[in-house]
Amino acid sequence: MPQMTRVLYLLHDSRRSGVPAVAANFIKSARTIDVEPYVLFAYDGIYAEELRAEGVRVATMGRRIPFVWRLNRFLMNFRLLKYRGLVTVVHIHSIKLAWSVLIAKAMGFKVVYHLHELPRNVGWLLRKAIAVADRAVFCSESCATHFAAVPACSRQTVVNAMRFADHPPVRHEQDNHRVVMIGSINRNKGQDLLLKAFSLLRDDSAELWFYGTTGLSAHKYVHDLKRYVEEQGLAGRVHFPGATADVFAALGQAAVVVHTSWTESFGMALVEAQSCGVPVIAHDLEGMREVVSDGVSGYLVEPGNLQQLASRLEQLLADPGLRARMGKAGYDLMRQRFGMEARLREYGELYREVCQQ
Repeated sequence: MPQMTRVLYLLHDSRRSGVPAVAANFIKSARTIDVEPYVLFAYDGIYAEELRAEGVRVATMGRRIPFVWRLNRFLMNFRLLKYRGLVTVVHIHSIKLAWSVLIAKAMGFKVVYHLHELPRNVGWLLRKAIAVADRAVFCSESCATHFAAVPACSRQTVVNAMRFADHPPVRHEQDNHRVVMIGSINRNKGQDLLLKAFSLLRDDSAELWFYGTTGLSAHKYVHDLKRYVEEQGLAGRVHFPGATADVFAALGQAAVVVHTSWTESFGMALVEAQSCGVPVIAHDLEGMREVVSDGVSGYLVEPGNLQQLASRLEQLLADPGLRARMGKAGYDLMRQRFGMEARLREYGELYREVCQQ
């Protein structure tokens, strides 16, 4: 029987968001490639619960307490001592855990540093973390290009992946006019752009649902969004239900999923939407081009072009046949490009190579 490679996964977030979603998608299947996963989160959340339910050994720094949770990202580094002699590799996700890379290396662990974000400035700490990691891993070609000039001991692109149902679950009905956006609510995600484009629609039966967490720094942004809803007479048609514990239930009710982020390395929410057979609209950015086939599985629009965004929304909402065709095409493309099976082989090779370095 092959010997299991014990890997500790460090994650800064356990709420519904792209980075922990990508990590959890793999961790649930890790044992199929002889990897024994251990997971340490900065605080409790839905992904901690899901992984425990899968029999994964999960530890957290407790519940998410306002103002304190950011400190947990650093304090959990002291918990690394518990894993010395227990795990061989520490797989650290997110630029927010750069200090963890340096500390884990100082403790003698083999370290994989997995980058998902596209920071405007790559500061000294992040540069140092990338340089000392045994392997820097990038979540997409766009992400790899963004960090191409940063020195690394060893680098590799492992494109995000997920498991797919045998058939896309969404059936497009004539009377479904629900527009959905899933992602943390903040200015960079561009919910204000979608809201303004939505206000231009002639279809007064359309609804807009913003699912996502709101950080302290975004409270005024959300307040302004809600004030705009009132000013435009959209109350009752625009909804802010907060974060959802069941992303796929929210996607299953969508006619169209929109992503108006100003910067994005990949767009996991769009892969999840297309995996359900839902057509998507996104800003025409490098990261979005990796997951949206313009005119096939959805539409790419010029960033900030409200008229173009509104026009594409109206086109899809008015035509369930078009939504069904694009949804099926998106499902087929996503399953081909981002199925977990191919990624499992890449992760297995990654850990073997890192252990041998």
